[in-house]
Amino acid sequence: MIKITTLVENTSLSPEYKSKHGLSLYIETTNHKILFDLGSNDLFVENAERLGIDIRTIDAVVISHGHTDHAGALRKFLEINPTAKIYIKESAFDKHYTKVLGIPFYAGADIKLKDNRQFIFTTDSYMIDEELRLFSGIKGRKLFSQSNNQLLTKKNHKFVLDSFDHEQYLVIEDENQRVLISGCSHNGIVNIMEEMQRAASEKFTYVIGGFHLFNPISKKYEKDELIRDVAECLKQYNCKYYTCHCTGPKAYEKMKEIMGERLNYLSTGSRLQIK
Repeated sequence: MIKITTLVENTSLSPEYKSKHGLSLYIETTNHKILFDLGSNDLFVENAERLGIDIRTIDAVVISHGHTDHAGALRKFLEINPTAKIYIKESAFDKHYTKVLGIPFYAGADIKLKDNRQFIFTTDSYMIDEELRLFSGIKGRKLFSQSNNQLLTKKNHKFVLDSFDHEQYLVIEDENQRVLISGCSHNGIVNIMEEMQRAASEKFTYVIGGFHLFNPISKKYEKDELIRDVAECLKQYNCKYYTCHCTGPKAYEKMKEIMGERLNYLSTGSRLQIK
């Protein structure tokens, strides 16, 4: 059985749990206690305590990419848990920025933490064990979110569009379940699914994560046509979807009109059991 508890997300099931733009999922598998992303601040700790989860027992952390709303709380985690292995792309520590009114503002992980011994820098295909593996290196640009154009990195002292080579995805295999977890799907959830099908004939039973259809800076959604096309493409796969965070509630509702009961939403405090 796989158990997934949402510690940080943009919305909340009730006032008992605080919400904030960002993502952190607590995942229990047969062999692991995992945090997938940490959010931007200490909120993951506060909500974990309310949900009866002890951060000190975590044995693995996966950082999906180097933006502060997913990796900003790394320092806090390191203060609490000095033993867990933290799986992250080395490029997550590159300098990442977001444009606000055309001006770049730093939106990356804390570069000063990079040399910590708990970090394990992953490759495009990285096996943790028989239960957990990571993959990245998505090249497709089908149904690509236009809000990605507001995200930059700094190369040779110049701002360039983010290539999202620092984004990675977690695959969990537990008994008869194969679960894909993505943080923001900056590379496009359709491209991620297609590449996995093409490369390894992967068939997922569940897909969980943000689909990057909402820009939190401009408060604008992607065009309705793109949102509908994403939903139609995902509908072709025989799996269940749980989305959250950068998908945005309005895009979720539009997708649900097409995908029906196969698509649901995870808010802070949500508990999901996959048997």
